[in-house]
Amino acid sequence: MRIILFLSICAINVSAMTLDEYMGLVLKKNRLVNSYEISIEASKEKMVAGDLILAPILTAGYSMASDKSEPSAVADKRSTNTASLGLAKKFSTGTSVTLSAQTLKYEYDIPVVSGNIGYSTGGLGLSLQQSLWKDFLGHATRLRQDRESMTNKLENFGFELQKRITLIQTESDFWDCLVAQEDLKLKQDNFERAKKLDSWTSNRVNNGISDQSDLLQVRALANLRGLELATAKVALKSRETKIKENIDFSQSDSIPELTANLTDTRSYVSDLAKKKNIVKLDTYLTSLEAEVKQKVSEEVVDSLRPDLALLGKYNTSSYNTDNSEMQKNISKTDRPITFVGVSLSWLFGSDAKNSQLLSAKKDALASSYRAEQAKISSENSWQEHLRQYELIKGNVLTLEKIAQLQRDRAKSEQVKFTKGRTITSNVVNAETDAAQAEVNYLTAKSGLRKLEASTQLFISISE
Repeated sequence: MRIILFLSICAINVSAMTLDEYMGLVLKKNRLVNSYEISIEASKEKMVAGDLILAPILTAGYSMASDKSEPSAVADKRSTNTASLGLAKKFSTGTSVTLSAQTLKYEYDIPVVSGNIGYSTGGLGLSLQQSLWKDFLGHATRLRQDRESMTNKLENFGFELQKRITLIQTESDFWDCLVAQEDLKLKQDNFERAKKLDSWTSNRVNNGISDQSDLLQVRALANLRGLELATAKVALKSRETKIKENIDFSQSDSIPELTANLTDTRSYVSDLAKKKNIVKLDTYLTSLEAEVKQKVSEEVVDSLRPDLALLGKYNTSSYNTDNSEMQKNISKTDRPITFVGVSLSWLFGSDAKNSQLLSAKKDALASSYRAEQAKISSENSWQEHLRQYELIKGNVLTLEKIAQLQRDRAKSEQVKFTKGRTITSNVVNAETDAAQAEVNYLTAKSGLRKLEASTQLFISISE
């Protein structure tokens, strides 16, 4: 797998890197993105782990005791060997069942009564406990499972939101770097044209056609274009550094030239527009948090209820002076021990109890208010996003036309200048306006692509 990934990276390095290739590397190699994916998996495991309380529990024990204390009416030395084995299980109905087995062997050294060397006892047992009030038919278990399920959903969408924010930022870095590349090419072309204009004007001054002020003005433009070119190189280097961080490249590694069509739209907007009930993901998280708080409140109320439990036990009993004979008869039911009863536990009202109830209920109420306010604020957010998208898309088209017109104007001024039909300042102004129009157009196109990427912050609640 590492070899395949290495070869794929090498293949990317020798050619231009598309947006899809770049985002693919982000998903594979960006540690922050990977951390959110692992956190989502951990959250799912945590929900399943909540049912650990329903897992069977095996217990086993063995002990030896020796007693030579005085006085004793049995023997000078009493030894006891105890062995026990048990299996307990709580069910989702609130029923607790325990199976048990126990043996005790008593040995007497120098007994008071001659021939009384000891005896063995043992038995098999079954005990049952069923709540008739607090956890009747597993009500508390269902509340816990519902709360853990909602908490898992809240955590998953929380990590998903962070993951999407990171992906949006990494995609924005791609567009910034791409614009920096295009801007560098533009600044290089502007600088070359400024040098040509400088050479042309210098010849005209030498031939007496133009005066020295024209040459100074053109050279000022050339110096300005040189400064812009140097600034563009530094800006591109900074953008490339961020790209390397996003895809876990060493700063000594080189990245290929990024390639993408800034005018081609991605499917984020159109795909989501086909769905219903679209809300911002952070708003949905607020509503999920309110549901979790409500479940917590219900759990607190249930945990403070009185509990009436039905108890039942049944044990066999076996007795013999011979330990092996006792073990043979341990399952016989001729001398059973039975017990049936009920137990009641009631937590009296107190400031602590009332505060716990009020705290949980107020937390739930506060969360519900936040969810309602967030819903009100976000009802029109999707439509506003679409309006903003259409507005910027229209602005891009307008800026594209302006940039083309300014390019044509600059070319026209250059042609007129060669024919001696315009002054140098007009050429300089046209060049400056054209360069600025190009930058505005590039920035607007990049902004449109970033706005498209931010559509990932919206979801259809049917998801």
